[in-house]
Amino acid sequence: MRPDCGARAWAGVALIALVACGGADEDVVARVGDETITVDEVAGYMQGSGYGANEAEVQKAVDELVDLTLVSLRGRERLEMTAADSLQLSEWRDQLLYNQFRDDVIWKEVVVDEARLKEWYDENVGEEVSARHILVTAEPQAPDSVRAAARAEADSLLQLALGGADFAGLAEEHSDDTGSAQRGGSLGWFSRGRMVAPFEQAAFGTEPGEVVPEVVETQFGFHVIKVEDKRKRPFEELRGEIEEQLARPERMDAERAYVTRLMEDSHVEFLESNIDTLIALIDRGPDTELTDAQRRLPLATYEGGSFQLQEIWNLYRALPPSNQGMIGGLDQAGMIQALSQLMQRRILLDRARTRETQLDSTRQRQLDDRIQQFYAQRILSDALEKRIEVADAEVRTYYDEHAEFYRDRPYEEVQPQIRQILRAQRMEQAQTADSQRELMAAMADSQAEAVEVETFPDRYDRVLTDLRERLENPEATARGSTAG
Repeated sequence: MRPDCGARAWAGVALIALVACGGADEDVVARVGDETITVDEVAGYMQGSGYGANEAEVQKAVDELVDLTLVSLRGRERLEMTAADSLQLSEWRDQLLYNQFRDDVIWKEVVVDEARLKEWYDENVGEEVSARHILVTAEPQAPDSVRAAARAEADSLLQLALGGADFAGLAEEHSDDTGSAQRGGSLGWFSRGRMVAPFEQAAFGTEPGEVVPEVVETQFGFHVIKVEDKRKRPFEELRGEIEEQLARPERMDAERAYVTRLMEDSHVEFLESNIDTLIALIDRGPDTELTDAQRRLPLATYEGGSFQLQEIWNLYRALPPSNQGMIGGLDQAGMIQALSQLMQRRILLDRARTRETQLDSTRQRQLDDRIQQFYAQRILSDALEKRIEVADAEVRTYYDEHAEFYRDRPYEEVQPQIRQILRAQRMEQAQTADSQRELMAAMADSQAEAVEVETFPDRYDRVLTDLRERLENPEATARGSTAG
């Protein structure tokens, strides 16, 4: 059974992207049926949503992720996969498999010399500062009286900070930089060149634990600054990031060489007359119905397979209108170039499957997460659509209540317009935080009766430790979250 989670704030559909599964037992903060929510996932969500670093906020974040997992499970149980859905999931897996093959085969021999890594570190890695600030905004073009008042407020806050007042508390209450204010004014770690010159000069010129003795003026306004700490990150900590950066050009060269050899060995041939048929069909628009013979036309052949017109047509029709327009503007040479890129990917995937390449644990988890996201998004969209449905009787009532406005137009003529007005009104209401919270909680509660939910509050302190590390060094955690 699902525990009483208290007030569960719904922070928007972006939360769906953080529903996840798996994880070692010691990292598990909550279990929802067979799914798990980990320390890393909760901390990442809290960082992205601007939560404070305290246990109550951890509980709120865990409740939200539990709700989203319940909704995802409900979607998996009730929704049927369409052919388009299956194609999308297959595309996701293929992309991850493609990336895995590049790591395991194409990039395997690319190694950056250790001496080169250390040389780059010595030349490019310098001192970093961790600081907090309080901003009192004042635009440079503001009247002198406005700027004088802002400066006076900043001076007053500086005196409080120099007198020993809690700097984080002052920032939360008074700073106009809302992003850092909710973190007690924390800007995390930054190196030279990241801040505007007056701010940088003051921060790097002040000792750790000290408040800059003067208000610092920049184009953003007036700053009160406290330096928390200074460091130079050790080589071993940065080694992976440096290697990734230095290896990237060599990896791209290796991939181009590998693909060129593979395409030559695969004896790729483009059938220009059939490509002209594709271009003519695209000119007629995405609603054009293909004949069986057109569907089977090969656009390109290679050793072991071919690209048929039907495959490209399906991809074309799935594109947004703006992208369809771009495809429609291609001549034969441009279409061959586009097809060549698809052929490269196809042949690489065939090679990966031949080698029986398997997704590693990280990429398998990424795939599992995307599937979770798919189900959650689909069922939320379906539920929202039901909420904004408008009955015929409601349309008629609206028409009668606004008879003066519609006196010269018959009901049958304006019925679609009125329905659209009412749907728009309901959509606006449905998108408020309270409505989203209500919808999410109702859907989660309806699923909770059938799913065992367990949370582990004794592990919340690990979430807070992870979150504080992320807030102090947001660049490194952002790079880690997007790797692979």
